[in-house]
Amino acid sequence: MESEVGKLRSVLARRESGRGRRFSPDLRRQISLVGRQLRDEGKSWSEIGAELGMRGESVRRLCDDATPGFAPVEVVNEIVAHGLVLVTPSGFRIEGLDAASAVMLIRRLS
Repeated sequence: MESEVGKLRSVLARRESGRGRRFSPDLRRQISLVGRQLRDEGKSWSEIGAELGMRGESVRRLCDDATPGFAPVEVVNEIVAHGLVLVTPSGFRIEGLDAASAVMLIRRLS
């Protein structure tokens, strides 16, 4: 494991770093693999970051992101609701309301 950490640290040291610089997919995989192995050994994200020569939070984020920029979704056939549909700013969706119920709900939520 020490040799893997050393090789990765060497690659990271040669890389031009800075805010907004992206890691290649291969380098992301390497950081994630080594980071998870060290985490399984009981090391903190800060300790792992120090060993690799990068911020611990960056290592944690790279290890947590299985596929950066994408989230799993489930596509379902949507049943068309009868009546009004209320969607709150926080994402709650309430279907099948009549006008009086929608007005009452909006007043209560205000």
